[in-house]
Amino acid sequence: MGHAAIFGLLERSLKAGRLAHAYLFSGPAHVGKMTVARAAAGLLLGPETPLNQHPDLLVVEPGRDPKTGKLHNEIVLDQVHALRGWLSRGAFYGGWKVVIVDGADLLNKEAGNALLKNLEEPKEKTLMLLLAAAADDVQPTIRSRCQSVVFGLVPAAEIRSRLAAEGVPADQAELYARLAAGRPGLAKRYAADPAALAEMTELRSRLLELPEAPLADRWLMLDALVPEKTPFNEAVAQAAAALDLLSELLRDALLESYGQGARAVHADVAGRTAAWAASLGRGRIAAALEEIVAAKKALAENASVRGVLGGVALAF
Repeated sequence: MGHAAIFGLLERSLKAGRLAHAYLFSGPAHVGKMTVARAAAGLLLGPETPLNQHPDLLVVEPGRDPKTGKLHNEIVLDQVHALRGWLSRGAFYGGWKVVIVDGADLLNKEAGNALLKNLEEPKEKTLMLLLAAAADDVQPTIRSRCQSVVFGLVPAAEIRSRLAAEGVPADQAELYARLAAGRPGLAKRYAADPAALAEMTELRSRLLELPEAPLADRWLMLDALVPEKTPFNEAVAQAAAALDLLSELLRDALLESYGQGARAVHADVAGRTAAWAASLGRGRIAAALEEIVAAKKALAENASVRGVLGGVALAF
């Protein structure tokens, strides 16, 4: 959804015999990177065997803790060794082999160095698709050996039209497309799982109280978003999701201050974001947005989650 041009480029490159051996897909979560990657794999591997059962497709992502079931925050050397062993064997059906690395920015140094050998000496009829939120977060040596493909946000009208074509009622398609803020996967998630939408709106309600609260209360409100004893990786994910939503609300407030409220993501709470615009002013909103960018970077570098959220509380 929204990335036909990218898929068309891959398709034409294959037909012309100019398909690169490795691509780095970068863009926000839920924007469609994995969907295009799997579509490209299907193009090469054919329709005879479902992709989730295909012996010539390997998806590498952070593993899970065997005790807690929680995702690890990195892709480790053992996983890349297993990948290299898989690549060393011939294709089961004698054609292409496809590797999708979902989280190329999560490769630790040793894993990245090991994967580099396969990127430097690619095997014939092997395609590697590396996915990351931001290309700059991928190790430079890996990034330089891939063809970069940037996934932009998808217009709300296109998301709305596709949802409606899939049977989502028009008013709901409008709501989901707007709240997805250009990320088709998020719109489809809202359409398929009402609980996901309810979770977002509940978190949004809590965040909307921030600017009006005293500093101590703001800190407590943000701290409460991540319960004590939450595993670190899960705490980082929860904090990052809250900061992303907070940045959307601040952006909407900034739009309101310029009379551009019609472009807001959270138009259903326009009265609240307009109040933010009036009480905070553009300078404080811009400063808060800068603080959130710094906070997201700190989280990616394994900073204390509570310390990061405390810094955001000060921004208001």
